[in-house]
Amino acid sequence: MNNLSRYYDASFKQRVIEYYLQNQPNLSFRFVAKFFHIHGDHATVKRWFDRYDGTILSLQQQMRSGRPQILNQEEIDQFITRVICSHNRMSRSIKYSKIMDLIHQKTKLNISTRTVQRYGKKNGIKSRKMIKRTAKEISSASSESIAKLRRKLQRISNKKIIFLDETHIKINEAPRTTLVAPGENPYVIVTDSSSYAARYDMIAAVVGDQILPSIIYSPADRKTKNVKGINSNMLIDFIENILCPSISTLDYCPIYSVLDKSHIHNISKIKEALGNFECMKSVEILVMPTQAAKRISPLENSLFHEWKERVRQHSSLSEETLATTMTNEWFNTRTDNIKHYYDHCGITYGQDMYTYSTRSLLSIDKKKFNYVG
Repeated sequence: MNNLSRYYDASFKQRVIEYYLQNQPNLSFRFVAKFFHIHGDHATVKRWFDRYDGTILSLQQQMRSGRPQILNQEEIDQFITRVICSHNRMSRSIKYSKIMDLIHQKTKLNISTRTVQRYGKKNGIKSRKMIKRTAKEISSASSESIAKLRRKLQRISNKKIIFLDETHIKINEAPRTTLVAPGENPYVIVTDSSSYAARYDMIAAVVGDQILPSIIYSPADRKTKNVKGINSNMLIDFIENILCPSISTLDYCPIYSVLDKSHIHNISKIKEALGNFECMKSVEILVMPTQAAKRISPLENSLFHEWKERVRQHSSLSEETLATTMTNEWFNTRTDNIKHYYDHCGITYGQDMYTYSTRSLLSIDKKKFNYVG
């Protein structure tokens, strides 16, 4: 049988019929079908026998009835696959409705959306959620700077690297979805449903697969300090009073600290704070490229997201319980999830340094399609 088709080759059919004729009348169609492992049993062999006139041409596959494809494979590649690839290269969105218009314009054919979708699916086209990026973020320079930092981090044990960042949760947050019975409403009770709900800030860090203690700042704490959010002094307090003492209890001492370019990350102040502790004096601070935290830091991609989802599962967050819930759920982070997010960020040895970059997209085999762009 041809590997590219569910139909048998004419030469194979001829060999089956000749075998039957040579052993007639001792063999039946059923025996021959079983001997050659033919799908369709004796009826298939009988049909071949009835068609056979002594030539191989009589056994060749004939045109079958049924509606033919509106577009052939070459047209599918030209009007669907190549057009979509071209838009992907230019970082532009495209929908099947636009492809239908293009097909009608070029071929004058009226083709349904379902048919175009079927052709696209057959060629491996998928509908995916778009990822927003600025032109600078997807530039080659940005990709190279991210890959350079990843290359450095891949050659260092995760136990030697501290990732530190800030995040927050509002008191009105709740699970995004719920199951709803027929005739019921998807309501959920929250303490405050306005966009001005109280915000609780958190500074947290992770080293290797170890979650370190965090610090929570409530609206009352910020009011006492007369600040609207986390500033550099609050970050230094966290480093001196929580981060460094926690690391001192570990069996290993980190040698790198990875930070983003937040305005509160004053490098000189952070180095001074770290220098007050013996095990942190030699720590080198690595700063991530602009807007690269979600592609390098396991906190941003996406330990914080997973942590927030767990906090949201608690019914009706309140000012009395939110800080405790945030702390408890932070320590409930699973070790295997931490390892997964390190891999996802491309900072463990053997991972693609150009993950989620324009260069990784160019690794696709260009010989398959002639891209339009």
